[in-house]
Amino acid sequence: MTTHHHATPDPLRSITARGGLAATHELAADGVSRAHLAALVRARRVIRVRQGWYARPALHPDLVRAARVGGLLGCRSALALSDIWVVGDDHLHVVVERNDCQLRSPDHSRRRLRSTDPVTVHWRAPRANRGQSRLIVDPLMSLMDLAGCTSPELLTATTDSVLRRWPERAAELPRLASGLPLAARTALLEADGICESGIETLFWLRMRHLAPRRQVTIRGVGRVDFLFGARLIVEVDGAAFHAGTEEFESDRERDALLSARGYRVLRFSYHQVMDRWPEVHAALWAAILRGDRG
Repeated sequence: MTTHHHATPDPLRSITARGGLAATHELAADGVSRAHLAALVRARRVIRVRQGWYARPALHPDLVRAARVGGLLGCRSALALSDIWVVGDDHLHVVVERNDCQLRSPDHSRRRLRSTDPVTVHWRAPRANRGQSRLIVDPLMSLMDLAGCTSPELLTATTDSVLRRWPERAAELPRLASGLPLAARTALLEADGICESGIETLFWLRMRHLAPRRQVTIRGVGRVDFLFGARLIVEVDGAAFHAGTEEFESDRERDALLSARGYRVLRFSYHQVMDRWPEVHAALWAAILRGDRG
């Protein structure tokens, strides 16, 4: 006589197999009972995102909040979570289908979404998302949403960051951008992925009429952000926060080496470029007028 042993359904495996988010009927199809599911929710081994939807507890909170609203994490929020340079805001950006009407609060699944909730809703078809993720919009599609959320200059900077990470996807941009307004389309197509951070791209856009070279390798020192003429180097700190002691010392050592080789070095912080541009502009022009370009 043969005894058949049936494996106990594993809800976490079922949820993981579906990208981290699963519907009640999908879990039931895998043999997970409602009682088992309820017990796992009570034990906090599974998150009940909203009615009929469950997620892994290790899921990033922004992904959970977007799913609770009823859509996918998109625009600025998706780009930031993908480690793309983007100027954020205090809103959760969620992409939902045009005909959705049961949107919920990102933090209270039983409450309807209110105009006072810190959520920006982008109305379109999430299923058009490349890769068919249930949780997050593809970076290039997020750029399309960002086009209506930010200035052309910042859109170029963020697009540069995307292309820096995935240069092979540059060929997709013209098709995706074709339906955008002219200013946004131009901004997207100006990106080339050469600059290493969005803040460098902003500097480049504002000073490119002076034709600096980007990402230039100096023998014995390494790569510098910008070289104006033969001798004037500009370095732009890519991070919004102060670097640690080790990085600070490394930057000063590089500056000293460059100076010893006859270069003039100007170094600007993230906040100078973002918030105090006139002082950056004045310092650079003063160096040019002194003849520091060589």
